Parts: sequence; structure tokens; C-alpha cells
Amino acid sequence: MKTLHIFNTLSRTVEEFRPLYPPNVSLYSCGPTVYLPQHLGNLRAYLCWDFLRRTLEFDGYRVRHVMNVTDVGHLTGDDDVGEDKIEKTAKAEGKSPLEIANRYLELFNRDCHRLNIEPPTVESRATGHIGEMIELIERIIASGYAYVTRSGVYFDIVQYRGPKSLGRLSRQTLDEQYSAQRLEHSPDKRNPHDFVLWVLNQPEHIMQWDSPWGRGYPGWHIECSAMSMKYLGETIDIHTGGIDHIPIHHENEIAQSESATHKQFVRYFVHNAFLVGKEGMKISKSAGKFPLLADLPAAGFHPLAFRLFCFGAKYRSEIVFSDEAMHAAQTTLDYFFEFARNLPADAPVEAGEWTRAYVDKFGEALNDDLNTPRALAVARDLVAESYRSKDFGAWPALRMLDAVLGLDLEERHKAARTSAMPADIQALIEERAAVRQARNFARADELRKEIESRGYDVKDNRDGSAAYQRRSS
Repeated sequence: MKTLHIFNTLSRTVEEFRPLYPPNVSLYSCGPTVYLPQHLGNLRAYLCWDFLRRTLEFDGYRVRHVMNVTDVGHLTGDDDVGEDKIEKTAKAEGKSPLEIANRYLELFNRDCHRLNIEPPTVESRATGHIGEMIELIERIIASGYAYVTRSGVYFDIVQYRGPKSLGRLSRQTLDEQYSAQRLEHSPDKRNPHDFVLWVLNQPEHIMQWDSPWGRGYPGWHIECSAMSMKYLGETIDIHTGGIDHIPIHHENEIAQSESATHKQFVRYFVHNAFLVGKEGMKISKSAGKFPLLADLPAAGFHPLAFRLFCFGAKYRSEIVFSDEAMHAAQTTLDYFFEFARNLPADAPVEAGEWTRAYVDKFGEALNDDLNTPRALAVARDLVAESYRSKDFGAWPALRMLDAVLGLDLEERHKAARTSAMPADIQALIEERAAVRQARNFARADELRKEIESRGYDVKDNRDGSAAYQRRSS
């Protein structure tokens, strides 16, 4: 197994990754709250963790990946205020919460499939794990860090934090954490910073369950601790999420988990930065109109172009979503697609010796804190060298890299073979692709005329790709 170095939010440093039980890795990701479509900003996060998981697998690890689905308890304010997001949408659309959750979970999974995001080993819905949440809350109460009131069961965060009051992950005091928010809370809370584990006496709430403290429903934070423990144990190797989860959600997860188990909850916290618009504003549902994956084809972009767009930026860096950036990603995607489609029928099945350096550099880039931009440059250079040297021993190597790139290049190659061109035409197409890449446009025009004279239509796309089709008689 290769050695991955990754930025750990707990230590604020890039650390060598050492799982508890190699070659096995436990990975937990904060999943979607299924009340609206997931916008491109949301999907960027899931792509980042797909790149991480694929990198671990590329390195030889066996990854058990668990992702929660929040279908109850996530209020419109992360600090336990407002309406339940699922129920708010259900009321607005005149449907049941279950119908809303099922609809938007199906849409989310469809988007992930179109982006070639590997499904998690376990996709766990909050409503299917109420028993586990109740059991964990009982453990927290027994440890002395939670108390029961008329309005709910609350975690005593002030007692847990102690006199210094600093959060281990955010490194902020409670006052600093909540400085930008107006804390609204039940009068029976001991402290406004205490967060809810189980909500009681909310008769208007549609989804409710019996508990030792009365009929109610879970808070948002408790679900991640309960479900991760069920499927991954009491200590997780890697926990992922957006940087917006650091100050509240993930701090609260640590507190409630470790107060119950008295063990370290997470060894490596890994967080992604936001996708932003040209104005520099975070793309979010609260901003109103937000871009969806379904919008991209109408604008001329393949969904996998968005995957490459995200791959072309470091996961810890903000990236600006724009038409210009997407056009560049589409051009790169077409470059890889064209190479896979135009391979000769007798392309090598084993990688050329010269390609080993590219595979090594690709892995080194990924293991350097998931440096996907550098890895992408290596993959492009591999294809360019193949064109220059006319050595298609690059193809088996590129397929290895595609295990992380996730562009389904093998499928493109197979599809091209089922409608393969005659060998002489294929040779002309390959030569033309090479000279176009070398910007020898005069020779490319000569080859175009030759191909057309033999009964084929040639279409050169603005993105640099080309399509060839036999002219109907």
C-alpha cells in the first residue's frame, strides 16, 4: 500500500494517514438532507470524497464507506431553531415527509450515478436508526453530559467543554462559534449553547417516535454519531464533510460521541471548501436559485465535465463556477474521450514500460494531500506523449488512472469498437487526431479531405474534438 498524506482539521496539518486496522479503512461522510435537489455546490463535496475513496483504493486499501441520509430532524437553523426541512417542503408540496425524502433521495442517487460517484458501502437513513439514537442518548445521559427537560433532552456542552470552552475542531470558544447567530432557545435549557439530542412536546411535528423521555424526534447531530458507531465502530479513521460543518455539527458529534464512549471519535477529519459563483458567494439553497446537474446538458456540458472541473481544483480550495471554467473542463473531457474512441483495434493490452513513470507521478500527486490538479496534468501528459510517440501502450496505463478519474473511458472505447471504422479510415482518424494535437492544421485539413473523399462526414467541434460518420448513400 502507498502512503497517503492528508490535511487533518484536528491538527491543522498534513499528516501521514495510518488507519487503525490496515488494509481496512473506515470512512464516514455527512450525506444529503433530502428536502430539495442537491445543487452543484453540494455535489462538489460528494465528488471530493469520491476522489478520496478512489485514491485509498488506488493505494491498495479496502474502504468501508458509510454515508448518512438525513430524512428527519435537520431544522432550518443548524442551532436547533426553525422548522424541520423535510416537513417544510412536505407542507409546501402537499405530500408526506416520506414521499419528499424518497423523491429527493432518488434524485440525489441519480445525480451521483451520472457523475460516476461510487455508492457508499452503506447508505443509512436517519429514520431507520431511531433505536440506535435512543440507545446512544441513554449512554450520554448516564455519563452525566445530558439532561432531560420538558422541551427535550439536551447535551450539556458547557460542562463538556469545561472552563477553557474551546472546541477541539474549530478551536473557537462557544461565544466565538455563535457570534454571528442570534441564539433562540427553550427557557428550560441550562445554557443557550446546549444542543438538543431529542425533541419533546412538539405536537405539530409530523414525524415522531416513542422514547424513554416521551414522544418526540431526534436532533440532527445525534444521527451521525449513532449510525457511524453502528456500522464503523466507536472510532472512525476518516470523517468527511464541508467546512461549514466544522464549528457546530462536527464539534457536537465529537462531544456527544466521546462523552458516551470515552474513546477518540475520529482520527482524521477532512473537510472540503465551497463551490462559489463569480461574485464569490457560496452556492447554496438559501441563496435562492442554485445550479443543478440537470442544467448542464442544456448548456452543452456533459455531467462528467463537472466531475473533471472539480477534479481540477484542490478539495481545500474554493472554486469559482463559470461557463468559461466548464468549457475548459469539457474540452479536457473530450480530449480523453477522443483518445479512447480512436484507439486502434490492436491497441496494446499491457502498459508500455515508459508509462510507469506517469502512473507513479499520478499516485504521488494524489497522495500529496489529494492534489487532483497535478494528477490531472499527469494524465493529460500521458495522452499527449502517446500521440507524440504513436505508442498506444499508454491506453492500459490510462485505464489505471481512470480508476480515480472516473470517466468510464473503457466504455467509450468499447462503444467505438462496436461501430468500428475500417482499418484504413481509423488510421487516418488517428493521424489527424495527432496532428491536430500538434497544431499542424495544414496536415489536418489534408487528412480531413482524404477522409471525406472516402465517404465519411467530418465534424470538428469547438472544444477540439472531432466526430466521424459514414455518409448515408
